Amino acid sequence: MPTFSYQGLQGQKPCNGKVDAANRRAALTAVRRLGIVPLTVDESDGSSVQSESGAGQSGLNLSFGKGINAKEITTLTRQLATLTNAGFPLARALTFIQRQAEKDSLRDLVGKIDAEVRSGATLSDALAHHPRYFNYLYLNMIRAGEAGGILALLLDRLASMREADEALMTKIKGALTYPAVMLFAMLASLVILFAFVVPKFVVMFEEMGQILPTPTLIMMGISTVFQDYWWALIGGIAALVMGPMWWGRTPDGRWALDLLKLRLPVFGKFATQVAMARLCRTQGTLIDSGVNLIAVLEASRGVAGNVVIAQAITDSLKEIREGKKVGQTFAATGLFPDLVTEMISLGEESGQMGPMMLKVGEVYERQTDELVKALTSILEPVMILFMGGIVGMVVVAMLMPIFSMNLMGG
Repeated sequence: MPTFSYQGLQGQKPCNGKVDAANRRAALTAVRRLGIVPLTVDESDGSSVQSESGAGQSGLNLSFGKGINAKEITTLTRQLATLTNAGFPLARALTFIQRQAEKDSLRDLVGKIDAEVRSGATLSDALAHHPRYFNYLYLNMIRAGEAGGILALLLDRLASMREADEALMTKIKGALTYPAVMLFAMLASLVILFAFVVPKFVVMFEEMGQILPTPTLIMMGISTVFQDYWWALIGGIAALVMGPMWWGRTPDGRWALDLLKLRLPVFGKFATQVAMARLCRTQGTLIDSGVNLIAVLEASRGVAGNVVIAQAITDSLKEIREGKKVGQTFAATGLFPDLVTEMISLGEESGQMGPMMLKVGEVYERQTDELVKALTSILEPVMILFMGGIVGMVVVAMLMPIFSMNLMGG
């Protein structure tokens, strides 16, 4: 049975120890039964396991460099939520987190926030001095928590929202890993065939001096291009990869690429579902937390990760400020699915817009998960068949002259 080491709080005192458990959930349950609020849970072999209440800061540190990534900010948020919910004063919670941080850059950041809070600044004001790590949406939720006296609750919701978003993106990246590996393997196989295998056949065929079949001539021509113009091929591939990336950094390019993502067959549906899952979950959480509607829309524009959708929200804001319904204005853009606009309209009528949007977000997360699994299950055999077909065509084309020679000799 695996052994898990933990760090947590017993009352308001830090503590640590080890428990034997079958898995992560069982380890968390065992720690809680000891009357301890778990902050981190790490498997003894050094692989960090994030607890439901916090995130692994001890154990193997997989963060390199001086920067602070989004996952570390989520970890900070979760730990701060856990400590404030456990009754820690804000300044003391920040001091505790600073002491526990293993990364110098994170320790410095928390130290600066702690110093400002101790000097009398609110948490939102202290965070506002670090826009690189805490965006407008993050600050809006903190300000709402401070204004309503529910900072601990809002920190918990903010951490949960960020964790859900990271889980969704991790799931998508994981699903795309296998097709990417297969594509790389296919390209590597073709390079090896045309750069090293086919040239040996070319020498043999030239010595034979016989008329070669058309497929064989085509393969020989491709092999010649690989050998004589490899630099042009590398440049062309680099241009195909880097060109759209460079263009996508310009306003016009980003707009065109994001619009293309939404209109592509199959992938367009997938991109829309991902955008709606993130957008509806974020907006629902903000509304449910007491943030006013206009501030919610302004803060969440960039969450969808698509400038076309962000612009549609911006365009809708003017009409919403004039008193029009959100569901009605969103429907007029033609970018939001019927489920989103209908549920928003229903939420506006019933006064339950926050819960309705959270439900829509859950629906789209589930649909995204199902679509990812379906696409992955389809892509795997298609990639294998495509790769096998290409390699098979090359092999057959190279063997055709040999078969012809054997038949003539027979």
